[in-house]
Amino acid sequence: MRAAPAGSAIQGFATKALLGLELLALASGVLQFAFAPATVGNPVLAGAALALLSFSIVLVRLIPALQRPVARQHWIAVVATILYVTLIAIATGAAQSALLALYLIPLAAVALAFGRWWLVALTAFVIALLGLLLGALTPDVDVASAQFAVLMLSKLLPGLAIALILSALIEQMQSAVQRISDLAASDQLTGLLNLRAFEEVLQQEHRKAERFGRPYTLAMIDVDNLGYVNDTLGHEAGSEVLRSVAAAIGRSIRASDVAARVGGDDFVVLLTEADEAMGAAIAQRIRNNIYASTVSVANRLIRANASVGTSSFPRDHLYPKELMILADRRMQQDRELRKQAG
Repeated sequence: MRAAPAGSAIQGFATKALLGLELLALASGVLQFAFAPATVGNPVLAGAALALLSFSIVLVRLIPALQRPVARQHWIAVVATILYVTLIAIATGAAQSALLALYLIPLAAVALAFGRWWLVALTAFVIALLGLLLGALTPDVDVASAQFAVLMLSKLLPGLAIALILSALIEQMQSAVQRISDLAASDQLTGLLNLRAFEEVLQQEHRKAERFGRPYTLAMIDVDNLGYVNDTLGHEAGSEVLRSVAAAIGRSIRASDVAARVGGDDFVVLLTEADEAMGAAIAQRIRNNIYASTVSVANRLIRANASVGTSSFPRDHLYPKELMILADRRMQQDRELRKQAG
């Protein structure tokens, strides 16, 4: 589980960019009406196309249900623009229309919104079929002729090439943003989340738990003998122990659970949909797996010991911060008890 969607900024940019592209397509049709009225053979159809795109732009922004997920809003914009270009092309000469170049806009929209070359290619295939329809509606045009194929390629291929390049750039940008987000949210030594990222995930899970009435458990884990390892064998040995503990925690929890390193030798685990009994069982498994793990340093086998404390929502407290404090207090109590027993 990641702390936050890495592509949210790119999604926001894509939404604004798509609006700009839709307005550009709309403006092109209006200019055709204003400055080249003789090319508009069917004013009623052209007006209907302008009304369709305008209605789509306004409707999506007035109805929240059409805005989430964001992909739905993007696809509405793409489909509406494709229909708009097709209708206004029919109204202004079909396959001979100068506005066929506007098919670049939905291709660019798909590239910007999704960054997937195969979606661009699929959209281009749909547009090519519409090009055949436009050819069939154009007098004295043989859609089976090489001349028509060259005409369509000259109209559509440059837009497709630009869109494919754009989709490759967007995909690389998304990957880079995700890598940066992962690095910012991760502890460099163990690869687990850091405290800031963990608290974001905890707040998200807490809201879901409140909404759906589901429990969750927090487990605080402290590596007891890390100071001794650092003092006697060096900090590199201590780092190896921490990496070993992180790996043991990872083996002990479920895919839906989230682990983080929150301090020098402290870890915390969010056990989703786990009540007190399940949380205690997983916490014991974490302790056992940590103790069972060994690290070899300078021909010496080092075995880590861990103190563990848990707290559960909603049984122990109703607020995440207090649950973390309570789990930490119980972890310290566990450490003191084991010192006395030892």
